Amino acid sequence: MRKKVIYTFSRFAVIIIVLISLLVASCATGAKGERLAPDWFQDLEESEDDSSWLIKIAAFGNSEDSVNKKAADELFDRIMELTGQDNVFTASEDQEWLKEMLSALIETEEDVEEIVSLHKEEWVIDGDEVYYYGAFRVQKGADEVLKTALMDRYYGEDETLNSYLAASEAYKEAGKYYLAAETLLDAAAYLSELSDPLSDSLAQSYISDAAALLSLVKVEGRQAPEQAYTNTMVTDPYLLFSSSDEGPASEVEYLVAYEGKKRDGSPGQFERRLVSDIEGVIEFYHPFIPFTGDADVRFTPGSRDFHSSLQLLQQSGLDVSVIKEWVSAYSFDYTLPVDSLSRELKMGVVILHTDITGAALNNGEAATGITETLVQNGYNIDVLNLDPLEIRREGESAFLRDLKALYKEDYIRVVYGTVEIQDFEAVSDSYRVKTGGSLSVVDVDSGELLVSLEQEKSVESRSNTLAVSASFRELGKAFALELIESLE
Repeated sequence: MRKKVIYTFSRFAVIIIVLISLLVASCATGAKGERLAPDWFQDLEESEDDSSWLIKIAAFGNSEDSVNKKAADELFDRIMELTGQDNVFTASEDQEWLKEMLSALIETEEDVEEIVSLHKEEWVIDGDEVYYYGAFRVQKGADEVLKTALMDRYYGEDETLNSYLAASEAYKEAGKYYLAAETLLDAAAYLSELSDPLSDSLAQSYISDAAALLSLVKVEGRQAPEQAYTNTMVTDPYLLFSSSDEGPASEVEYLVAYEGKKRDGSPGQFERRLVSDIEGVIEFYHPFIPFTGDADVRFTPGSRDFHSSLQLLQQSGLDVSVIKEWVSAYSFDYTLPVDSLSRELKMGVVILHTDITGAALNNGEAATGITETLVQNGYNIDVLNLDPLEIRREGESAFLRDLKALYKEDYIRVVYGTVEIQDFEAVSDSYRVKTGGSLSVVDVDSGELLVSLEQEKSVESRSNTLAVSASFRELGKAFALELIESLE
């Protein structure tokens, strides 16, 4: 059974008297400390100038050692308050490390270089009591010195971190503020994965430094194309301009997300890395667009590594909100209207016909089938005055290069490829011919392949010659119908 303790009036009164006595003693000591304070201490006002803060510290106790410790503790608290480094000095061993230096300062009057120096001090002995009065100058650059000193304690030999910091400083000195910030984020991400007492707080400080560097970088949208056409070169580029107070900002990275054409000709989502040039210009020519409607384009500052670091830091519980605000402020969204000009653009066609052995045939029925069908559907197309054997004479790349040299002024697009007899058989009193092949459509000026198609066609006729011609022509018509679907 728990014993119940009942306080009588007299026992309660004793407790109250003891507490009051302690409070009175404390107040008396404090009042005595103020009375014993030297005139210079009482007359000195705390102040600040461009380089430092002037502060006062007072402590008292029963021995010089205990007073020294109290004064060092008080001086530590004031330094943390003024420099904002309390979020860095969170580990008790780091606090004691700095307090030992402050205690030595009080004892020896030797400055803690670039952090704090003694302005004036005085010890007063009154019987068994010791009083200390000190004035100190705390340097306004002490925050960086403290951070660097503490970092050396933990990471002085860490080659990875030091390489990040050295690179960031070099970028900063060169005026490449984006790269300096990105490298600091790399350093912060590296630290966030360590388990040292300092890692998170130091990583957060690097994030703050990176945000300050990014605030020096400004980006504006200068130009965007107003209209595009399907499977046609977009002649006007998107232009962004990056700068700082010092002028154009080079090597600022962006990611552009856009809609384009996959290898099979179907629509797809793509992303490309862009970098500002020495004039601060970020340029992007939109690739061929295989569909009509609106094409969305988004420019986001930062490389893939930049955004990976941001994500990692956020997942680690660190605050990256200021950097995300910068990213949002300098992201640009555009909508590009896309129409079809396929029927208006001048097109040519050249097709090599071969027999079942691969030998060239003097036949143009597939080209005729394509041309007639496309013309009937409103396309501006005719057969090129070019020997089809040129397609395989020197290889496709050489053929496309020659095509541009010879026909750039006459044709926007050219349909080219090879069709062949794949099977030939006599069936009773008729002939069955199977033809097939592959064709491509190329933008003559750029060499961009717009469409690649494959088709097969079988035709039966009483005449072997007519069967071959009809099969090639029907193959051409089938290609034409698929081209209409692909080019619109």
